[in-house]
Amino acid sequence: MLAPGTLKAGKQVKKAHRKVVVFASLVGVLMFTSALLMALAPAPLTPDATNSLFAVDTPSSSMDAVFQTEAPSTNTAWKFIYVHHSRSGGSPVQPNGELNDHFVIGNGMGLSDGEVQMGQRWEEQQSAAAPVRGTKIDPQCISICVVGDFDQTRPTPTQMRRLSQLVSTLQAHYRIPLSSVALADQPQSVAGSGRFFPVTAFREQLIP
Repeated sequence: MLAPGTLKAGKQVKKAHRKVVVFASLVGVLMFTSALLMALAPAPLTPDATNSLFAVDTPSSSMDAVFQTEAPSTNTAWKFIYVHHSRSGGSPVQPNGELNDHFVIGNGMGLSDGEVQMGQRWEEQQSAAAPVRGTKIDPQCISICVVGDFDQTRPTPTQMRRLSQLVSTLQAHYRIPLSSVALADQPQSVAGSGRFFPVTAFREQLIP
């Protein structure tokens, strides 16, 4: 027969073992939940692809920061502006980590709503790449991608305000007329601006 002290020690061991099992199970659940949330979250823009420029509430006058690039830019370097949507909820960065566009405007998924980011192509004053394979974009065209699928929904008011500020700033600096600001009417294509993009209201806010 076991002594009372031995029984008591055995119970304490079992109790301690039960605590360890419960704690390990809790840690496992938390790790699984964290991994699941990370997998479901949209991919953020990589630091190598873009540099964040503005917070949501930054005044429009600070848009002049877009001209502080690594490579010098002249007033005659750019002749056109092209705006299109990412046709996705998250990052427009390519699988190889590159960004085809000069600028990206976030929608709150991966980037803050209305956050403007400047791509490496703009930093180096290089031409943008066309958003669709097999097509070309003018070497003197500034390309801006607004994050979202505007064949399904509208851009946010903050996105539109930031886009208007950015385009107007570029127009003024490079003397780009409204007729040279392009939005393609291509439904179900990343090359277009999307059927719900407010084209008329947007153009009314730009420099003629």
